[in-house]
Amino acid sequence: MMTREFTDSEIRYLRSLRAVDTVTPTRIIYSSEFKKRFLREYLNGKSPSAIFRDAGLPNVIVGRKRIERCTHRWITVEREKRAAAAGVPAPDPDSENVDMLLDETRKLVDDLSAALLRVERIIDMLKREHDQEANRPGGEMRPHPHE
Repeated sequence: MMTREFTDSEIRYLRSLRAVDTVTPTRIIYSSEFKKRFLREYLNGKSPSAIFRDAGLPNVIVGRKRIERCTHRWITVEREKRAAAAGVPAPDPDSENVDMLLDETRKLVDDLSAALLRVERIIDMLKREHDQEANRPGGEMRPHPHE
């Protein structure tokens, strides 16, 4: 598996975030405060990508796979802590399957949301290009195709 290395500017940016304790060219060590906030928000239904994005850690820099692995690792540790504190045995495999399906559904929604955002940005860019072309000397003022 090939791990993309962070650029120097990405490393500087990541180091500036409160959610990050340490960064190397291939690893991010997150602050314990961010992990706690992540768990709280995730357990209240917020998507992992949205939590990372709100902390200044967008998919574009961090990568979807890193977010998935962190989510899985942190949720597993949290479940084990709660089970141990309550004296409950580890969850049965069927409940794990439900959680897996929920995680997959959240990932799909996140992916679709990201795709929609990219399409909206492309539309905005094309509108700006159209407006610039129309406002050039000698350029025709044509309406946007969808107006």
